[in-house]
Amino acid sequence: MLLLLLLQATQSAPPPVSSAVINLAAWVALGFLGLMGIAILYYVFTGKIDLGGLISEPSGEASMSRFQLLIFTFVIAASFFLIVVTKSGFPDPIPQGVLVLLGISASSYLVSKGIQASSKQGLGPQDSSVTVKGSQTTTTLGGQTIQFQADVVGLSDETVTWTLDPATGRGTIDQTGLYTPPPATETEAHGKKVVIQAAAREDVSVKDTVTIELL
Repeated sequence: MLLLLLLQATQSAPPPVSSAVINLAAWVALGFLGLMGIAILYYVFTGKIDLGGLISEPSGEASMSRFQLLIFTFVIAASFFLIVVTKSGFPDPIPQGVLVLLGISASSYLVSKGIQASSKQGLGPQDSSVTVKGSQTTTTLGGQTIQFQADVVGLSDETVTWTLDPATGRGTIDQTGLYTPPPATETEAHGKKVVIQAAAREDVSVKDTVTIELL
């Protein structure tokens, strides 16, 4: 008799999950996603996550394919959010038109990337360039140093040579791109502008300059 009762207990269906447990799990998942979103926004505003290249190519030029994919992603995400909120449920099945639009957007991005990659390999020469970036463009005599960096595109050797324009050269810059302003005793340098140049070692004709002001 006991064996029969145990057999019936194992074969019986499990008790249904209560709505309270489902709601609790949903709120926990929502809270986790919300905390992740807040953390990402914090890192973006503090500069730890750089969104400068989100819709631009490595050369710094605007990318229409990246912009299109970003807009399509936000539009579809916002549409699904409104559907879920208004209907209190995820659409089932997902409309085929939405999948087609996402497929077209992603395909156009992949095709543009393929064309760019093939162009680099032989369909045409890639323009080489050097772009100088810095945290600021002003400093004071004997004040804070400025760290510059140079992005090299189109060259196999990405190292650069840092120099100061002899006509305006005040202070020093090392080969890591760290500029040190002149000491406070050089009062004649106050209000002057200093031109810093970064030239590619592979091709010295490929270069860029940046101007800083000594306040």
